[in-house]
Amino acid sequence: MRRHLRLTFQTGECVVAELLDDEAPATAAHVWDRLPIEAPLVHGQFSGAEVFVLVDDPARLPAENLVQLPLPGELLYFYEGTESATAGPGPVEEIAFIYGRGVTLREAEGVPTHLNLFARVPGDWKYDWRAFGDACRAARRTPTVLRIERVVDVPV
Repeated sequence: MRRHLRLTFQTGECVVAELLDDEAPATAAHVWDRLPIEAPLVHGQFSGAEVFVLVDDPARLPAENLVQLPLPGELLYFYEGTESATAGPGPVEEIAFIYGRGVTLREAEGVPTHLNLFARVPGDWKYDWRAFGDACRAARRTPTVLRIERVVDVPV
């Protein structure tokens, strides 16, 4: 039995994701222990149909269950330290959500990167959770907040 997360926009759209404890145990445990997370949603600039929230107190985790070409519905963990010329003054941790096709994960300057895949929203992105995907797309123009929290009872 997998653990579950709920992602909810302040406008009400939500999805439930399954944690991939067996495939990314350190990342799944790290995210679970930090919940709930509520933060402004940022639309990615380099990768495509991707949104993310910044997480307080960034922590570098081991690489596990790495992907570079994620699928719609996947949740990913990203960490950037300060060693890059394009990095900010402090480290950054993000939880990213892929809401559409054609995403190729890239950092600043178009550098290919791989992220830890730690959770997945089941179903078809075009039909089963289209309203949530539309809300992700709208984040390019309209600021919004995303809440990520533990789900105790998942409806079957």
